[in-house]
Amino acid sequence: MNLSFTDEQNLLRDSVSKFCGSDYDFETRMKSVNSDSGHNPEHWKLFAELGWLAIPFSEDLGGLDGGDVDLSLMFEEFGKSIVVEPYLANVVLSGGVLKRSDLENKTDLIEHLITGEKQISLANYEPQKGFNLDNVDCEISEDGSVNGLKTTVLNAPNADFFLVFGKHQTGHAFALISKDAKGSKVTTYKTYDGFVSGDLHLENCKADAVFSKADAVDILHQAILEGIICVSSEAIGAMETCYKLTIEYTQQREQFGQSLSKFQALQHRMVDMFMETEFSKSFLLKVLATDDENERTKLIYGLKNQIAKAGKYVGEEAVQLHGGMGVTEEMSVGHYLKRLLVITNLFGSSDYFLDKYIES
Repeated sequence: MNLSFTDEQNLLRDSVSKFCGSDYDFETRMKSVNSDSGHNPEHWKLFAELGWLAIPFSEDLGGLDGGDVDLSLMFEEFGKSIVVEPYLANVVLSGGVLKRSDLENKTDLIEHLITGEKQISLANYEPQKGFNLDNVDCEISEDGSVNGLKTTVLNAPNADFFLVFGKHQTGHAFALISKDAKGSKVTTYKTYDGFVSGDLHLENCKADAVFSKADAVDILHQAILEGIICVSSEAIGAMETCYKLTIEYTQQREQFGQSLSKFQALQHRMVDMFMETEFSKSFLLKVLATDDENERTKLIYGLKNQIAKAGKYVGEEAVQLHGGMGVTEEMSVGHYLKRLLVITNLFGSSDYFLDKYIES
């Protein structure tokens, strides 16, 4: 099992780490969170200029032919600063569907994604339908008319196009829908962690194209698996920062004439935070080093279950050990907890993925 990274991957990690360390402090992040778009367009432009948006696409599609390891390294660094730029929504999920699809003009759309000129959101989940990917009511008719409601569409307010997953004849398909399409309406909101999202209402909406009718479910499944690896890596980065912030705080805070870090009971809790983070990181490395597709899929289900439990635990411990300060808007640790709690249920709850792991 080879766990070593290439020189190019180490350079990529260093590049992202440098950006997060020098250009993405907590105050800068909060300005992006509180903006109308929920992110900084200049940062998104920088991502394109640095080639980060091209990483997971093949050279034939204008990309850099990167893979899950490259994405994992990036998202771990993103997690350390809880970066809000919509990389997951655009590049991993929407890009993941497009690069595997049979859409005729996918090369043009991916080119616009890579240059940062266009943003695309994947719309697949529906209210009261759970996390099973094929459990949808949205209908895509033969003539391209789309009817249905999609919920928690990541980055919906900024999307120029939507990739809508729905029932088509006896199977499933994707529909490409422009944000200005007649019969479409987006209800926007921010999620618990400050990211932008929305609900997509479709009523006799004419799609620009209907594609991947034969293997839509499998394409969606593969894109979601890639997304799980990314958010799991992000959670690991956030957990690592959480316990480091907690150690720093307890070393500075004094009680009974000595720093909190001197109390053995608190030392044990911080060691537990460290161990949960390291175990999660080992689980992720196991996933990335596994070549067998079936075994890898099972491990991804197990990874998401571990991340859901560990992320919640580490985030809550960090906030509690910060005391009342931990829940204030001015302290970053509370925002790490919010993001970790969202990741806990993103794509499915811990129990859902535990069942998937057992069934695999």
